[in-house]
Amino acid sequence: MTKIAANFIASFLACLCLTQCSSVPGFSRSRTVTLSKLGYQKVPLQKLSEDRRYSGVFKVNGKPMRFLIDSGANSTDLDKQLATSAGVIEDRSVRVITRGALGREVSSGRGYGTLEIGGMKAVRFPFTIAPSPERKTSTSSYAGQIGLDALAATGALVDIPSGQMWVPNSGPSRPHRMGPLPLGVRPDLGKQIFRLGTAGRLPHLILIGTLQGVPVSWVVDTGAEVSVMAAESFDRFNLQSYATNSRMIDASGDRIPLRHARLQNLIFGQVKVSVFDVSVAPLGTVRKYFRDSTGRPVDGILGMDFLTKGQALLDANSGLIYLGQP
Repeated sequence: MTKIAANFIASFLACLCLTQCSSVPGFSRSRTVTLSKLGYQKVPLQKLSEDRRYSGVFKVNGKPMRFLIDSGANSTDLDKQLATSAGVIEDRSVRVITRGALGREVSSGRGYGTLEIGGMKAVRFPFTIAPSPERKTSTSSYAGQIGLDALAATGALVDIPSGQMWVPNSGPSRPHRMGPLPLGVRPDLGKQIFRLGTAGRLPHLILIGTLQGVPVSWVVDTGAEVSVMAAESFDRFNLQSYATNSRMIDASGDRIPLRHARLQNLIFGQVKVSVFDVSVAPLGTVRKYFRDSTGRPVDGILGMDFLTKGQALLDANSGLIYLGQP
């Protein structure tokens, strides 16, 4: 009997819409110096034309492929044709059901191979083998996306202002569940440090703040170009929103119109975001499956606009995000 692995929203969300972002101050050398002393090496990332998200070239069974960096995905997807060409061994007894942020299910497979990011190598790594898309999706320009499982397996840190990942210096090959130990809290890596929650039994990383004194929770998502607040949450605050010509596209290729809104005095710990422009869209499927530590449905997604302005360093293996230069 075929086993079903419920990945829920494996390739969680990516937006094609763009908003205005102020320029990021020059990157400080302090983070680079600290991580180099800790034994980490740089892995360069790039942005494809007209895409604000980062991607990198990594190796699958020794074959270079370009992957989107997507902390909003719990699994690492790989296009079926590319998986076959790289010799990834598919386990035909397992089927994986994934959903885009707008809810449509996609049936995928499971395969095993070696994943290399810089000098780190995860052997018998479980790829979600995704069918080749028939239309444009949030990841169709890439071989697939690097999800939270790969970030944890390689101990990778995603450094937004420098446009690179950091991985521990190369060590012996190991099964992916025996990856590097978490780095833990390092006050010399950021001005503000936040411990991220998870979405219940799902590994997606949640940052909780307040708006008008009301708790609001957000999924930290490097796979989203812009931040999106769920219309179901936004409507509770009696704020204005405006229609736009932009649409959101999810990992299944589904699209939905976006509205624009401006939040004021959004607070995360000691950090006060005086003005925060967001897109607004119904996120019923996301809210159905993703809940914060109190059991409340999440209120939205923090995308690359927020992470860029916040000069973020994401340590998924430790469940931490650093904002600002130390």
